[in-house]
Amino acid sequence: MSVLRSGYVALVGRPNAGKSTLFNTILGQRLSIVTAKPQTTRQRVLGILTRDDSQTVFLDTPGLLESSYRLHQNLERQIERSTRDADLIVLLLDAQRLHDRSDLIHTFLAGLGARRKQLIVVLNKVDAVELHTIDALVADAKKTFAFEEVLLLSALRGTNVSHLLSEIGQRLPPGPALYPPDMVADQPERFFTAELVREAAFERLEDELPYSIEVVIDEFREPEPGSSRKIYIHATLFVERDSQKGIVIGNGGKRLRSIGSAARPKIEELVEGPVYLELRVKVRPNWRSKERDLREFGYV
Repeated sequence: MSVLRSGYVALVGRPNAGKSTLFNTILGQRLSIVTAKPQTTRQRVLGILTRDDSQTVFLDTPGLLESSYRLHQNLERQIERSTRDADLIVLLLDAQRLHDRSDLIHTFLAGLGARRKQLIVVLNKVDAVELHTIDALVADAKKTFAFEEVLLLSALRGTNVSHLLSEIGQRLPPGPALYPPDMVADQPERFFTAELVREAAFERLEDELPYSIEVVIDEFREPEPGSSRKIYIHATLFVERDSQKGIVIGNGGKRLRSIGSAARPKIEELVEGPVYLELRVKVRPNWRSKERDLREFGYV
């Protein structure tokens, strides 16, 4: 396949700005987990969109935030690496929370320096604000952050996504395909399986507890060809304190079973087959602040 243009595009923004929703909408499938809670994305996720005249490699990055743990420092480095490697940067602003921690946006923009010319600015979630306020929001964004142009978008509804893709396509550098044309992601099934379990946990746990959870796939065993057996998956949910372990498991194991029941059909859709999912919970004290644990979990 001959591709005229190709390159990397980093999706950047504050937590819950809609980066992962846009990422999934563009690629037509759920590669990044999405929850109502902010700071869901932890790992840089790579997704590939191949068209007749271009191949765009999208990088879904963690949200811009202040560092509270060593984990957050590693997430910041992921964002820096993604923007450094990218040919283009798409900065998503939340139309509902334009000034929410705008200082973090200013800091990010200052760090871009000359790379600011590679920036495409998107005002997302315009479907969630009053129509008559949109012009004022665009003017506000331009004035606050010194932007010359702001694109309007609803990643959730798909509004103007095709226009964004057209803008990206025009700015990509000339070049051949970077990945095989049938490849959509660079992470293995184990990674996405762990993410789906973590998504289910996020949706069923309150307050700060979901952020203390890390999911590791201990075993991913596929049956022999022709066998009617299910794919066997064993996963461990790591928490930081004994008290958290009891909450995740729930009374008589009810909450842990709920997490498994929610994750299983999504995993079966991912692996295209029936799954037997077994979950357990272990304590890894203060893992978000320990370099050794972060390295083991793939954040370093």
